[in-house]
Amino acid sequence: MEETRDINRELMLDANGVASLLFDVFGAEMTAEKTECAYCGNEDRMGTLLAFTHGPGVVLRCSACENVMIRIVQTPDSFYLDARGAVYLRLKTHRPPPPNDALGG
Repeated sequence: MEETRDINRELMLDANGVASLLFDVFGAEMTAEKTECAYCGNEDRMGTLLAFTHGPGVVLRCSACENVMIRIVQTPDSFYLDARGAVYLRLKTHRPPPPNDALGG
């Protein structure tokens, strides 16, 4: 019996393959940041999302249920971001730690 193949699955990468695009959009390294799928509730790191890159933009799908979480399209002067499939995307702030009064700071 011939095994059937899912060509879409063969064309997908994990989101680590689009790390530079994510950096350009968010201004920070995003593959280690957490997100939650609005469809199945799976919480995981952005780098585990499935990246479909063979279209006019990038589509990031949940690694558990494969529903679309994020779409990114880049034009010469803009990024278009559709994240309606994500409950949240965590963006850490990079604030300096508060001064320690015990050390005279």
